[in-house]
Amino acid sequence: MSRRAFWLVALALLLAPPALGQVTDEATVPRMTLADFKKSVDAAKVLVVDVRDAGSYAEGHVPGAINVPFDALQAHLATLKASKKAIVTYCA
Repeated sequence: MSRRAFWLVALALLLAPPALGQVTDEATVPRMTLADFKKSVDAAKVLVVDVRDAGSYAEGHVPGAINVPFDALQAHLATLKASKKAIVTYCA
C-alpha cells in the first residue's frame, strides 16, 4: 500500500480517548481532513493506532503508528487514554 493510501486510511476514524471502544454509530465519529491529520501528527497532538494484527502491521504501517489489534483495544484502553491525545485508528 502506498504512503498516500496509508494516510487516507488513517483518517477512517478519529476518536477522542473517552470514546474509544464505545462508538456504535459511524455518524458520531469525528472526522478530519488529510491536511489537518498531517498537522496533528507533526505537532504530536494525536496518537495513531493501527488496529490490524501484528503480521499486517509488520508488513507496513503509518509512520509513528503503534499496533494494538482491534480485539485487544479494551485491554489497552487505560494506556491509550493516558496519552491524553486524540486517538486516530485505522485498518487496511
